[in-house]
Amino acid sequence: MKKTFTILIAVLTTISILAQDSEYKVFYFSGDPKIVDGRNETSLLRDSYISSKSVLKIPQNAYVVLMNKKDIPIGIKDPGQYSINDLNKLYSELGQTNITAEFFDYISKNILEEKDRVRRSGGVYRAVGDIVKDPFDEAVVISEEIKFEWRNPNQRPLYLKIYDIETWEQPYNIRITDSVYLLKLSDSKLQKNKKYAWTVYNGQDHPMQGTILRVFEFADEKWKNQFISSIREIEKGENPEINKIKIIREYMEYNIYPLPEF
Repeated sequence: MKKTFTILIAVLTTISILAQDSEYKVFYFSGDPKIVDGRNETSLLRDSYISSKSVLKIPQNAYVVLMNKKDIPIGIKDPGQYSINDLNKLYSELGQTNITAEFFDYISKNILEEKDRVRRSGGVYRAVGDIVKDPFDEAVVISEEIKFEWRNPNQRPLYLKIYDIETWEQPYNIRITDSVYLLKLSDSKLQKNKKYAWTVYNGQDHPMQGTILRVFEFADEKWKNQFISSIREIEKGENPEINKIKIIREYMEYNIYPLPEF
């Protein structure tokens, strides 16, 4: 236990030193950007600081949002390497006069779009053809209902299938010609804090072998209340625009569905 506390103190001391040595910290990122320190490259961590001796390396198809000490965000998606001087220049070009509600909306929009792109191109996104829309894979639902959506422009008969991924029992196998279905937890066929998989298929039988399903779960009350409390703490911040992108980050971090509307 003493050793654990010693390590923790050392880590906190290191973070404190870095914070004093840096103007910028990582607020959000997607893809695989790196911090380059000499010959060493390390992956970014949420809320980590960029040292004045380090360089931020952004590859193709990545996005990084930084915060300065005044809690002003800036989004960077152009590939390249950015020194502290480069970041200083970007912030100086940004200018206080450009910090408007539209600017924060732009940052928020990019965070949401980049997260969706990563889901669609990365390993965490389990595509099912091109008809399934929402919810995304590994969704954590904090409401008492969930709306499934898919593409069905010709209104042909399809089957919404939901599986218990522990037993592969099938609580739902619903024939429907629509492109949306609202499932309520009060139906008592699903449980909280339990993972299920879903897809839409053109037959009543099980989908063909190799079909990959999307996973979701309803959060239990304790976890949901903790999450809601953390959101309420963020909402106490003085700047409502900064609060908004901080809330979006929390939703992204924990795969909450549905996403917030502002």
